[in-house]
Amino acid sequence: MNIMSDTSYPLVSIGVPVFNGEKTLEDAIECLLKQDYSNLEIIISDNASTDATQNICEKYSRNESRIKYFRTEENLGAIWNFNHVFELSTGKYFMWAAHDDLRESSFVSSCVDKLEQHPDAVLCQAHTGNYIEGNDEVLYVANLDSFDNEISLSERYRETLKCFPATAIYGVYRSSAVRKTHLYENCIATDLAFIQELSMYGRFVQVPRLLFKYFGRKKWNTVNQDYYVFFGNKNKPWWYLPFVALFLNHWNRIASSKNSVRTKLLLWAVLFNHEASRIVFRAMIKFIGLICPNDIKEALGREVYMRWMHNPNIKIANTDLYMERVIKPVLRWWA
Repeated sequence: MNIMSDTSYPLVSIGVPVFNGEKTLEDAIECLLKQDYSNLEIIISDNASTDATQNICEKYSRNESRIKYFRTEENLGAIWNFNHVFELSTGKYFMWAAHDDLRESSFVSSCVDKLEQHPDAVLCQAHTGNYIEGNDEVLYVANLDSFDNEISLSERYRETLKCFPATAIYGVYRSSAVRKTHLYENCIATDLAFIQELSMYGRFVQVPRLLFKYFGRKKWNTVNQDYYVFFGNKNKPWWYLPFVALFLNHWNRIASSKNSVRTKLLLWAVLFNHEASRIVFRAMIKFIGLICPNDIKEALGREVYMRWMHNPNIKIANTDLYMERVIKPVLRWWA
């Protein structure tokens, strides 16, 4: 199917939620404008940026009719901003784009082509090279290999809980399916809770080519920093427990879905089993870390992670960097 420039093909809405993105925003916008799929609308929502983001966006919106620029005068948090760009969209398909992500020119056309071929699919992502800000080395390549086969709703939900690579949220969605969800809600990691809810409405497909570069921040955020990013509020309440909030968010999304009671019970059982297993496993990992001699801790930690914790949809490209960036923070054996 040739969907490169024919505007009779479905409109794709691209939402760009941004806050203080001056360093990388121009490259990201240029990347979107160079897509070989021309029937696009690019919706930029500036969440009260204090740097040059506003000037950059206004310059592009004056010169490019496909760009629609909106700005708030108060930081309302990333959750609000991600929802806002979708609510402003009108396309049959939708895609979120961060202000520092880069895509090959065929990214949108390849994903739309795949979704057109699979009417039961609600999300398509291409293979994704993951980088750390300021480092040119590929950390790992993420894919959706484990989602390729036809599986039942409950199996897909379980697979999404266990093996969905977080960067795949930046794929292309079927807008009608997204509208069935609660979008992003007020809890940390709500993006993944949204994905797990989306899995109730259709399958995930992929373009098996490396078409997307995702750049993670240099350092992991603290819980307080994440709270500020998600909510726009620097003061996290002492009683706010991210794990509990996320579990309840999962639970409520199942409860409010239009699935049968039997399916809901099955999904709740999958969720409960997954979370209970994680708690037990985490406790065991913490105990091993406490008793493990320091001279073998790194080798043992790598083995434990790769054998029981590693996502099979992630292909590691730089093992040493992955150890420092992912394995050590996940295991929490090191200060």
